Amino acid sequence: MERRHVPLTLPTGGRLVELSEPSAIAPRLQPSNIQQASATELTPRNVLVLSGGGANGAYTVGVLNGWTASGQRPQFDVVTGISTGALIAPFAFLGSEYDETLRRSYTECKEGDIFNRRWLPALLWADSLADSTPLKKRIASEITTSILDRIAVAHRDGRRLYVGTTDLDSKRLVVWDLGAIAAGSVANKLELFRDVLLASASVPGLLPPVDIHIEVDGQQHTELHVDGGVSASLFLQPSMLGVKPDQESPEVRDDLHVYVVVAGQLQLPRRTVKRRLSKVFEESIGGVLQSQMEGDLLKTYLLARYAGAQFALTSVPKELTEEASSLAFDPRIMQVLFKTGYDHAATRVGWQFVPVSVTLDEQTPPRSSVQFKVQEPRTGRENSASVTSARAESPIGLGFTGRNFLQRLRSDRRR
Repeated sequence: MERRHVPLTLPTGGRLVELSEPSAIAPRLQPSNIQQASATELTPRNVLVLSGGGANGAYTVGVLNGWTASGQRPQFDVVTGISTGALIAPFAFLGSEYDETLRRSYTECKEGDIFNRRWLPALLWADSLADSTPLKKRIASEITTSILDRIAVAHRDGRRLYVGTTDLDSKRLVVWDLGAIAAGSVANKLELFRDVLLASASVPGLLPPVDIHIEVDGQQHTELHVDGGVSASLFLQPSMLGVKPDQESPEVRDDLHVYVVVAGQLQLPRRTVKRRLSKVFEESIGGVLQSQMEGDLLKTYLLARYAGAQFALTSVPKELTEEASSLAFDPRIMQVLFKTGYDHAATRVGWQFVPVSVTLDEQTPPRSSVQFKVQEPRTGRENSASVTSARAESPIGLGFTGRNFLQRLRSDRRR
């Protein structure tokens, strides 16, 4: 369980700079010294952001399958994934021909296909409650040389695939350009590709960290990487939308779409918590993770609107309260999640255009007393056709200003 090489120590404010200067910008105009990158000057139009969520990834897979069935699913120029979203991302990136592969993986698997619980005495020396060997074998069987070659071809064409892990030493999100890895010349690129996916889905405490060996200034170091959900529930960066660091006002682009699929619920159900250590701890951690999700989702939404992109979001509905346990690898439950996601995407009723934290109903007024009355919740959904019509008629404006940006947010909130 010891690291093969010593951990990396960085000076305060220091950062790693790759010697090969890999392509990090999504638009298809890349530095001339990157041989793998296409010189075609094209910008992304369809961006897919996949969240973490364990077994709830069955909902994400259902959305992709239903989206294909609707005939409206685009080819994604940029795909990002965290945790279970990272495991789905390569196949979503390659296209709908892998829908059936994803469906089988997320509707027929059981707990033993993901991890093996450790023998109780072994926990005294272990770094996790379970062993991730089954998941590692599944990744190895699904991520083949052929898959890597296809991702490399898409990368050379300018499309981008990103996956996030968490570096335990720094406690920060690490974004991996899997397309650049697939198209690169590193001898162990297939093993590295698989290790990154395994690390991104390795829930700390439950599954062991993954060793990733790096070389810095000629010295070997070992980093420990775990679930990307520790540092981010989902992620999107300005460069992935073609926004350059020195741009003061990005151009408005009505042809740019950001689609976010959340493998979980946007709001945790209200539950009576027993005054027991395990329950208090469990619900508190759930609240922390939910707050992180809301913050990451809001950040992604604001970035998308800042870049002039259209934004759409779908998530597990709150009606599936009993079904949505991220570590319940139960085929029956996962099939329910899959069908719900399929129906949402196929009928287009499950999409919304703002995070719940932006809506007026979700604003939390300060309490000034302890006397209340219950206000009944609003019921019903907007008709998808009317939402689409409102979006089509909404004036975006010809240029970007702070006022136009705020008007855009207000129009989204009204929709």
